[in-house]
Amino acid sequence: MVKNMVKVSGVEKYTRPYAKKSLMAFLEGEKNLNWILGVVKSSGVKGEKLKEIFDGLKEYGDPVRYQQAYQGCEKQGLFEEESKWFKGYKKAMSKKS
Repeated sequence: MVKNMVKVSGVEKYTRPYAKKSLMAFLEGEKNLNWILGVVKSSGVKGEKLKEIFDGLKEYGDPVRYQQAYQGCEKQGLFEEESKWFKGYKKAMSKKS
């Protein structure tokens, strides 16, 4: 019997594992910070789902690289459900009305 199974939507079925495996590669010393930030951004995984990936890899690989990736994602607002860009866009659009 499987406990705590999370139902995953179509695209998410592929994007979350892609983001996780890419983060694992980064933590193992492959590529650079800009690469992993680009991968995470392009995957579309953000907010709590991205935090879950990071939480699951807290003890994996190089802790310095983990901190770099975590702080980079934090700085770019990737742990927020809406991106900083989108929030700014919505604010600008509401001023036009």
